[in-house]
Amino acid sequence: MIDKALTAAGEENIMRVVILGCGRVGSTMALMLDSEGHDVSIIDMEPSAFRRLGESFGGRAVTGIGISADVLREAGIENASAFLAVTNGDNTNIMAAQIAKVLFQVPRAMARIYDPLRAEVYREVGIETLCITTLGAGIFHDRLLDRSYQSIDDYWNLTHEMHRLYAANLPTPQQLAEKRVGHKNGHKDYIIIAGGGKVGHNLGRALLSKGDEVLILEKRPQRFHMLHDELGEAVFFGDACEIRTMVQVGMERADLVVAVTGDDEDNLIICQAAKRWFGVPRAIGRVNNPANEDTFHKLGIEETISATRLMYQLIEQEVATMDVLPLSLLQRGNMEVVEIKMQPDAPVVNVPVRKLMLPAGCLLMAIIGENKAEIVTGDSRLGADDTVVALARPEALNALRIALLGA
Repeated sequence: MIDKALTAAGEENIMRVVILGCGRVGSTMALMLDSEGHDVSIIDMEPSAFRRLGESFGGRAVTGIGISADVLREAGIENASAFLAVTNGDNTNIMAAQIAKVLFQVPRAMARIYDPLRAEVYREVGIETLCITTLGAGIFHDRLLDRSYQSIDDYWNLTHEMHRLYAANLPTPQQLAEKRVGHKNGHKDYIIIAGGGKVGHNLGRALLSKGDEVLILEKRPQRFHMLHDELGEAVFFGDACEIRTMVQVGMERADLVVAVTGDDEDNLIICQAAKRWFGVPRAIGRVNNPANEDTFHKLGIEETISATRLMYQLIEQEVATMDVLPLSLLQRGNMEVVEIKMQPDAPVVNVPVRKLMLPAGCLLMAIIGENKAEIVTGDSRLGADDTVVALARPEALNALRIALLGA
């Protein structure tokens, strides 16, 4: 009986820990916890990274992307008592820790963060962040001046000093309200686009042509100079993920933030920071991997755009109306994606799409209105002021405009 009681007590002290990142820190933590008898799983994208664990490691090694819910499940996240994200990417660690905390209800979610300001703001939402930058700088500073080492809490407090050094103080709620009211008095909409790739470039150029105040944030020097040569002061050199960049560009007065980088974790963090700490009314995030779209929604970013999902639904729609899907035309670029602005007197307003007589080689993809954005179905109806996104052969474009606008 005594032996069983001791065994039960020992099992109660065993933690089930999932670690993301099998670098030097992650592998060392995994080996330490494993040697102490804890149940450990470690995730990394590169199978070769697990060589750091050696042959004595008794836990599980899972190859995959740590922001994938399926990969996390495979690693045992559903029964974990703690989650540690220690990759070299701040945003990957933040997103993964949020997934563990919010989606899987893991009691403790910890993330290694290099940016002191991001570490501070995400600590406010329940993520235990460890900022190596702040901790290391504080220790070196005390060592250099022959001072006694401080407590961990004292080093955490250095983050407030970072705001002053970086000139990146977050606006207070009162300041946000005042700036937003002042900005709205006769000013044009201010739209910030994070990411100056093809999507950000073309979107920015289109919005500028409409007369909006637009700022594109781009962190790659060569790409920035190319965009700046064309668009001038509408392009800003900086990392849209950094709080100090957001402060520099006046994020608090933005009416809309669109994050269209090639990394889902970056887009999520940009949108979250814009809404939570700068009070931006709308934030739209590009989702490159459709599997992450539901995660975005559960983490507070409800407006998302997934080109992959849009194309998939487009293909499904085309399959339902045609015997053969001409994918070769799409691959050769022999079709164009166009936008058509509906007019109040257009003959097709409020008519179900299934009843429209569209020219051959044309397909309606999406309808965008003032407060909506939807994939076209047979039951969809075009509103008087809606914008229709369509796929069409170049030679059929004029016929499509006539079919929708009547002239």
